[in-house]
Amino acid sequence: MSRGLRLTGTTQQVLGALVAHPTRHHHGTQIRADTGLSVGRIYPVLALLQALQWLDSDWEPPSEHVQGWSRRRYYRLNPQGLAQIRGALASAGAARSMVPGRLRPAGEIP
Repeated sequence: MSRGLRLTGTTQQVLGALVAHPTRHHHGTQIRADTGLSVGRIYPVLALLQALQWLDSDWEPPSEHVQGWSRRRYYRLNPQGLAQIRGALASAGAARSMVPGRLRPAGEIP
């Protein structure tokens, strides 16, 4: 895992949304729908992931732009980012399972 990434609950939710559809071009509104997080919590995570060079981004092409709305910025995982994120989420899951006395969802094996 990279030194610049803290795996907060918000970060894990954004990472989970990105990894669920690794080839999709994601935008903030779509991630908000997938996670239930506010855009004010999503964009700092996206900016950090981009600074870590785990995400590539592009602006919505002018031909797809809807008049009267702001252009969307699309984010896409790059191969390095996908590998790093999967590793980070696996580490977070392993660390959570080692916490003594943690409540587990029904059916989860201790």
